[in-house]
Amino acid sequence: MFAPADYVLRALTGEDEPLLWEMLYQAIRLPGSEAPGREIMQRPEYARYVQGWGRPADKGYIAQEKNQGALLGAVWLRAPVECEPGGTP
Repeated sequence: MFAPADYVLRALTGEDEPLLWEMLYQAIRLPGSEAPGREIMQRPEYARYVQGWGRPADKGYIAQEKNQGALLGAVWLRAPVECEPGGTP
């Protein structure tokens, strides 16, 4: 018998972009090294994963504690702009 989940999953929306910026920052930090400045996230090789979140092909989910609503994690993916209709190669 399984216990009820103590978390909830919900789809990410365009309003979650600030949350994704934070998740991106946490993901690029290397263990055991000094944290980079947050401006690093504006570099194109990082920003492309989050900037303008909410395009039609963007997909992702967030896990939050059921009672407190605390962030537990997120997963997201997006097709590169050049793969979308009208994108530039």
